[in-house]
Amino acid sequence: MKQIFLCTALFLSLIACKKEQSAETTTTQIEKDSTTTVTTPTAGAASENATFDINTIPVSDKDLGKFPYLNAPDTYKYGYGDDGIKPGEISDYDKEYFAVNGKLIPQEGKTCKVRIEKKQGTGSFNSLVVEKSYEKAILALGGVQVNNVPVPQSEIDRIGNKELVDKKYGHSIDFNLLDDVKTFVIRTKDKEVWIQFSLMNNESGTITILEKGNLETLAVTKITAETIKKDIDAAGKAVLNINFDTDKATLKADGQEVVNEIAAVLKANPTLKLSIEGHTDNTGTPDKNKKLSVDRATTVMNYLVAIGIPKANLKSTGYGAEKPLTPNTSDENKAKNRRVELVKF
Repeated sequence: MKQIFLCTALFLSLIACKKEQSAETTTTQIEKDSTTTVTTPTAGAASENATFDINTIPVSDKDLGKFPYLNAPDTYKYGYGDDGIKPGEISDYDKEYFAVNGKLIPQEGKTCKVRIEKKQGTGSFNSLVVEKSYEKAILALGGVQVNNVPVPQSEIDRIGNKELVDKKYGHSIDFNLLDDVKTFVIRTKDKEVWIQFSLMNNESGTITILEKGNLETLAVTKITAETIKKDIDAAGKAVLNINFDTDKATLKADGQEVVNEIAAVLKANPTLKLSIEGHTDNTGTPDKNKKLSVDRATTVMNYLVAIGIPKANLKSTGYGAEKPLTPNTSDENKAKNRRVELVKF
């Protein structure tokens, strides 16, 4: 009887110990050669770790070559056609969200964002072959894998479609492949390179290569009554970036300052008549953009009338995204297209 009691107690003790072990965070170890082991927590633990310390990545002494550093694997290609990477797919400064232990972390710098396709006549797209080929090449350059776990839907929701889809900062994250987002980092003495891809078997894939860098800001001059009048005299119109609340026709404080400068021009030139014309980028539906541009132009006109400008000297309209100054192919271009034009009539 005593032996049965002791065996039962030992069995229960082993079960309790096993449960404690399974409750702990599991890890996936990725070995590079025989010296570097990177431990990657599961996605469950990832939600507690919102930051990433680059100092945890060993410094590689390998020559990375020329940006974007990695060609597509043999019998594969970048892009749909045969021209390789197109100019619009490389940006001197852009942003991308990279998965690290299941958590999405933004990085900024020079980017290459392209699709991975199978060359015609060479068989079907094999995602496992592509994944292992990139992994081998990246590890050979001293890179380290920092994500090999699912990205939770809660992370996609946290960042939102506006960042990931509309602004294209989630190029290499396929919402249908959140279990298979692969991320690597290569750190050299003077570079930090992030590589992320999502691959769909028998279909294609997306990849982002980003060399982290700092934005070199451009000089921004203040809009004054003098510059507005000078532009109108020279071209018959002035093109202004007036800031409104996002997706609204409400002027921000600095937007009001610009409209005050317009008022100064009109007060100094009482015979001057201006058509206030609103423009947007192509984000959103045409009807929504048209309405927003009309509403914003009307806001400017009403503000001017409220501070003493004769309504007879003003009219307003909006064109939505119908008259872009430049193609809406980048955030920089879209910012240029979101504008108010003052046209003399």
